[in-house]
Amino acid sequence: MSPLVKRLVIGFVVLLVVVLGGGAGYYVIGDGEWSFNDCVYMTVITVTTVGYGEVLDGMDKVQWARGFTTLLLVFGTGSIVYFASTVTAFIIEGDLRNVLFLSKLKKRMKRMKDHVVVCGAGATGRNVIEEMLKTGTSVIAIDMNEVELKEIANKYPKADFTYLVGDATDDDVLSPANIANARGFVAALPQDKDNLYLVISARLANPALRIVARCAELTHIEKLKKAGADAVVSPNFIGGMRMVSEMIRPAVVRFLDDMLRDKRAAYRIEEVRLGDKVTEMGTTLAEAKIRERFGMTVLALSANDKAAWVYNPDGEEKISPGATLVVLGSAEQVKTMRTATA
Repeated sequence: MSPLVKRLVIGFVVLLVVVLGGGAGYYVIGDGEWSFNDCVYMTVITVTTVGYGEVLDGMDKVQWARGFTTLLLVFGTGSIVYFASTVTAFIIEGDLRNVLFLSKLKKRMKRMKDHVVVCGAGATGRNVIEEMLKTGTSVIAIDMNEVELKEIANKYPKADFTYLVGDATDDDVLSPANIANARGFVAALPQDKDNLYLVISARLANPALRIVARCAELTHIEKLKKAGADAVVSPNFIGGMRMVSEMIRPAVVRFLDDMLRDKRAAYRIEEVRLGDKVTEMGTTLAEAKIRERFGMTVLALSANDKAAWVYNPDGEEKISPGATLVVLGSAEQVKTMRTATA
């Protein structure tokens, strides 16, 4: 329980004690001649200082009645003020906290570079966000469900993650996501038409951006690609392929699932684009000693974006700047290799 909520509870309890205690006090002083409801009413109008006067019959003739009223005015009014100030603080500080939190998020988003913007945190989008955070990718998420976004933030407190609450198809909501400095954009909303709009908006904001879009209908895949998506994923199609794999190659599926869920190390099949520094390591895979230096296994190699893949390459395969390696390793190992070969 936060200190402010604790103060609110204490203030309410004190106020309740004053009202009920005041009612009981009047009832005892009046020897039961006044009903308890009237006694409570007298207490309330006294501590709230509404000025209705003495509403209990013959109160001016009862000993201690006015003395008790004086005590209520001194201590009871203080309890009212304390409770009212706490409620006000609860409202104002809550709003202020939200304003400061949103301001902090926007400042963080302006500073972010090479991040991925994910629109949608539903059944598909949440899995996308969590997988990226597990592999150390900076993410800005946009969704209308604030509870869902906060759950992700609380689950990964150390991750470079921030979010916007609102409709991603609204330009005013999308613009703070700093798409111009992002390296990737994921359109994962439930409706294909919304994802189509997001793809067009993202491509206009950053022509070099890599865009991946979700598509429910297979007939819409080409439209999304023509609109600017680099890749389009159909959950229904992928789900069908997964079911086939479960049927004919269950051990492979189990291996991949276990690898993704293994909490000892976040092993993934990743890609590493080689930069100019790779020339310092040698001209072949054998000379580069990827396994010895970084502890990773090279699964495939492509000399450039248009070249065919060489699967399970041997040590004599040539490497040079611009080549892409597909490797099996942890997020930390991949990060180290990317830095060493940039």
